[in-house]
Amino acid sequence: MKIKKIILAVAALCAAVSLHAETIVAGPKGGRLLAAEPLKAEFFVTPDRKVEITFYDAALKPTDPGAQTVAVIAEPAGGRTKLEMEKTATGFVSKTALPAGEPYRIVVQARANADAKPKNFRVDLDLANCGGCDKAEYACVCDSH
Repeated sequence: MKIKKIILAVAALCAAVSLHAETIVAGPKGGRLLAAEPLKAEFFVTPDRKVEITFYDAALKPTDPGAQTVAVIAEPAGGRTKLEMEKTATGFVSKTALPAGEPYRIVVQARANADAKPKNFRVDLDLANCGGCDKAEYACVCDSH
């Protein structure tokens, strides 16, 4: 009887984890769309390896970020690096390029305003192109992997 309960508990846990799995959505520039609030934000790496965070309204039109703020931290094997971000008309761009040595994790911390609780997004940075969707792996929307 205990084994049945354990099996049911494990099955319920597995179902809950699979429901919580993240679905990656591509942004208009080909980056990764983040579910920031109140606006959506796109994480995009430019050809010169700078990070761009662009904010969009509900219709996915670029918009002024208003009071929103972002912080970006790269976590390569050599240690964490906080990127200094510069505000633009539609978001933020890093002042320096990302460190070499990917793949590694990027943490994007978005706040609706300076006093708001932060929302963290983790992006596994891999700049190689996916053969299925022709996007960078960090923004890949293929179901095959």
